[in-house]
Amino acid sequence: AASAQGAAKVESFSPQGTVKDIRQVKVRFTQPMVAFGDPRSVITPFEVNCPAKGEGRWADTRNWVFDFEKNLLAGVRCEFQLKPDSKTLAGVKLEGQRSFSFSTGGPAIKASYPYEGTKQIDEEQVFILSLDGEPDEESLLKHVAFSIQGIEDLVGIRVIEGEERERILKERYRWTKRPAVPLILLQCKQRFPAETPVRLIWGKGVMSRTLIATERDQILPFATRPKFTAVFQCEKENPKSDCSPLSATHLRFSAPISKEQAGTIVLRSSDGKTWKPQEDEQNV
Repeated sequence: AASAQGAAKVESFSPQGTVKDIRQVKVRFTQPMVAFGDPRSVITPFEVNCPAKGEGRWADTRNWVFDFEKNLLAGVRCEFQLKPDSKTLAGVKLEGQRSFSFSTGGPAIKASYPYEGTKQIDEEQVFILSLDGEPDEESLLKHVAFSIQGIEDLVGIRVIEGEERERILKERYRWTKRPAVPLILLQCKQRFPAETPVRLIWGKGVMSRTLIATERDQILPFATRPKFTAVFQCEKENPKSDCSPLSATHLRFSAPISKEQAGTIVLRSSDGKTWKPQEDEQNV
């Protein structure tokens, strides 16, 4: 045990650095630390400094694990410090590295609505983002933006809150259960052009409420729907004749419009007579 090769120490510690979706810490020692059935086997070899609750246990004589009560959200930093009196089963003092740490990083996007890659988003689209941790909203305004093809500079966002937020979420999850994760609603400050690629840039520097920042950009691509069109249709005896007065006429749109908007549309003849529209129940 006194030789360099056989030194008593921590052989491996996982995870370290910045990691996501952590539920367990695994530690392996170079020499047996406990004997099964020994009361010492319930004693942790580390001082644990972490805001998340968990419990340590020995998997065998050389492997110790720490299980968290649930998967860690973003914005968590944990440190594991070997206790000064930690020794092997044979009574050998541990050498080498004694402090180990990891972070779950800043908040990241787990899912989006509309879904990433959607090519039919509205020109004034509101994005619902499911996150792996609560964000610091001030940092969102600094580090989240949209890249719009044809526009050189990035365009900022507005965060949707209050009654507007609740109305949108209620409509979105009218038929499904709202996910039990942090949700952020945002919209581009500028209306998107039609038929244009856009990218949502969740930038490096977005911070959690515990002031842990993202380390790299997360980019979600989208594209706006084609330009809005309205097509008037009616039945004719031949292509060059006028519309038949005995059949219905139709106005078809390339995208949905509200009933209020539809109610303002009128058909006006050359002599000034007008007709109000009727809803086509088969094409609502």
